[in-house]
Amino acid sequence: MMSNIFTSLLMVVFLISCDKDDQTGNQEPNNPLTESLVELGIKYGSEDRQFLDLYKAESDCPTPIYFDAHGNNGDTEIPDSLVEDLHAHGITIIAWESVTVVSTTEETLTGWSDAELMFQWVIDNADTYNLDTSNMIIGGSSRGSIISWIYGHRPNTNIKGLYMYNALPNPAWASPGSWLPTDNVTIESPPIYFVYNREPGSSSDPIDPNFHDPNNGIIIVNKYQDLGIGDKATLVHSIGQTNNTDKYQFLVDFALSVIETCP
Repeated sequence: MMSNIFTSLLMVVFLISCDKDDQTGNQEPNNPLTESLVELGIKYGSEDRQFLDLYKAESDCPTPIYFDAHGNNGDTEIPDSLVEDLHAHGITIIAWESVTVVSTTEETLTGWSDAELMFQWVIDNADTYNLDTSNMIIGGSSRGSIISWIYGHRPNTNIKGLYMYNALPNPAWASPGSWLPTDNVTIESPPIYFVYNREPGSSSDPIDPNFHDPNNGIIIVNKYQDLGIGDKATLVHSIGQTNNTDKYQFLVDFALSVIETCP
């Protein structure tokens, strides 16, 4: 009698164990590469200024990247709404830091050098963060457009576009003997999308001058046209006079027009 009871108990334990094993065996472990991730202050170099913030989108395949470089005296903070909008399409954001103000030739050269180092770090760590470095959009506001400019115009098919706000302000044109932004534009340059807060001629406004003059961007658009690639250049100005002053308002549509997202 006791033997029969003991045998029955063993059968119950065995069945419960089998059922537990079946349940766990059918569950796939979470893959951190497919999940969203926010990691702030990642060092891409040894200097204090050389860091980036990464907002990785959830995806089953490597994610395209939008790079953001802030204007003078700004920081790497990204609006939640932009993170949500780009993550909805599987696009990761990297906001990177360098010299916080660019006002001299030396600071510009430092920014260009940091850009080289930062992009190489991303390429070297693409597998770690599930990044698609064959699908990159380079963005920047004012100062950020200057320090991103040269790398953005490399003959590199992995750079799918440039999205820039108040791009290439007057100081970027102050030393024509050493550098002009037009010097870097070639027939292989990527599509560009320029957005400006003010109207053309704002730098000479007698009451409220502003050196973020769309005429600077128009010079670049004209260079694209002269090279026969004018269809790759878009410029929008005077958003400060509209009901929507969000500098990122055209970014998602532009991104989806130039990159390939995960199916």
